[in-house]
Amino acid sequence: MAWGNLVSATGSGLACPDWPLCRGTVTPPARPEVILEWGHRLLAAGASVLILSCVILTWRHSKTNPYLKRLFRSLLTGLFILLIAQVLLGGLTVMLKLSILASTIHLVNANIIFAGLLLLACVSTWGASTQSVDSPKLKRLAVTGMGALLIQLLLGALVRHGHAGLACPNFPGCLDRFLPIPLTPQTLVAFVHRWWGVLLLGVFVHIRLAASRQAPSLSRLAGLLMSLSVFQVVLGIYTVRQGLDTHLRATHAAVGYGLWALLCTIAFRSGAFRSLWTPRESTAGLAARPVAGE
Repeated sequence: MAWGNLVSATGSGLACPDWPLCRGTVTPPARPEVILEWGHRLLAAGASVLILSCVILTWRHSKTNPYLKRLFRSLLTGLFILLIAQVLLGGLTVMLKLSILASTIHLVNANIIFAGLLLLACVSTWGASTQSVDSPKLKRLAVTGMGALLIQLLLGALVRHGHAGLACPNFPGCLDRFLPIPLTPQTLVAFVHRWWGVLLLGVFVHIRLAASRQAPSLSRLAGLLMSLSVFQVVLGIYTVRQGLDTHLRATHAAVGYGLWALLCTIAFRSGAFRSLWTPRESTAGLAARPVAGE
């Protein structure tokens, strides 16, 4: 995912104008832009093999693990379908010459697959103790944060693929004033993306406070989430001020995925989406047990 953003930031998305091959071969010329784009496809192919391996191994171990058995039924089939869709979306993005819509859906779908892998890691590692502390408030905040952050990632993709990164070149104002006037699709999406990110800080602060009061075992993760979100906002401002420096743009996107990973982990650990891996008849009465090392 981070490599894909580097491809986008360097304008290398059509260095391989055909699909699935690159310039009609598996050994394209070793130009920087071709290496970036072809390398991204090879990484995606490797990741696909690993994800399919996870699906197969989960199916095998689900015979003896009741949590994996339920998770396989409710999640793994969907993960497999999303993976196939992701591969096809990658090809469609190239064939449509980097369509904004196709590129954005491609990125959002990748984050949903990432969340599914995180959930699989949580359940296969922690089992019944995935819910470290029963905190309804933290669970609600984490789920709300996931939805809000996914919107932010979508907005970021629209900004990037719609070339709207410098539509609002100033901060805190957009152009000559605070509001994005004259209002265009580019100034609107850049403005909303900027201030939606600032509003997200409030959600992450509340998650940190809820975790420290009701779920001490998740307090450290919540503190890292809050600190990283502050860094992300500052990095976003600095990236615009530096005229969308390539490495800053790629780092900004990668930090966004780090926030997504932390938030998903906190949500799963607080019991969100628990029905995906815990049988309904045992959800209410299952007591959480501490995780080793906590």
